[in-house]
Amino acid sequence: MLPSCATDVTSISRSSVLPPEYLQALSNEHVQAVIVLVDGMFFQERKRIAQLAASARLPAVYGFREHVDAGGLISYGVNLADNFRRAATYVVKILEGAKPGDLAVEFPNKLELIINLKTSKALGGRPFADTARADRRGDRIEMLICCGA
Repeated sequence: MLPSCATDVTSISRSSVLPPEYLQALSNEHVQAVIVLVDGMFFQERKRIAQLAASARLPAVYGFREHVDAGGLISYGVNLADNFRRAATYVVKILEGAKPGDLAVEFPNKLELIINLKTSKALGGRPFADTARADRRGDRIEMLICCGA
């Protein structure tokens, strides 16, 4: 379902005005997929963007699972809830007397790939048969990908 070359993919940037016709125009120009960048505005408008992408029959890839929850096709990125929990451990350490400058900087070491099967089917996608490492959860497939220690 995704294009084989990067020239067939476009991204929606924050500077883009996103009227309902925008994604349809991309579809009319034979764009095969859209990458929605990680941005607060796009996060807030995730349901609308997913609806527009679906109505234009454009597969879209997002950075957060919440986009898939809103009807988007695929997300690949960190789990925000996990990151907020990890941030809370820093707050606890600081409240217990640790100096913020002495705390090590941590980066997420797990990424997740979430596929919305309902949206995939609506877009005419093939069933995802090879999911040996993934969990099927209702209308989605979830796969945890570890990136380091």
